Amino acid sequence: MTKTDQLVVLYDGGCSMCVGVTGWLSRIVYKDQFLLVPYQDSDFLSRHPEIDPAQCEKEIHVIDLQGNISRGADAMLNIWKASGHWSRFLVPVLQLPPFIWLGRLVYKFIARYRRNIVFPS
Repeated sequence: MTKTDQLVVLYDGGCSMCVGVTGWLSRIVYKDQFLLVPYQDSDFLSRHPEIDPAQCEKEIHVIDLQGNISRGADAMLNIWKASGHWSRFLVPVLQLPPFIWLGRLVYKFIARYRRNIVFPS
């Protein structure tokens, strides 16, 4: 995995909720921190064989500045931490048990039913 100066956010480009969240990321003050890539981008995936498209279909992936890959709730917390939002100070607490366990369960539930959730564009 190559290093980058941005967090790479791999999301489902066919999911209105995922597109809505990444749309928000593209408008925030710290938007230059993120490279937003739909996992359906075959050029990106061909350069990164360690990324499994089947897993990307199930949950968001983030590649950090060191090339580490996080998924699901852990990825969302990494995005939140890098977003510059005033509430990002909560992230270290939410990464601790039992909060991260609950976050992972909630994320999996939302991810499973995300196509039924209407997200305003």
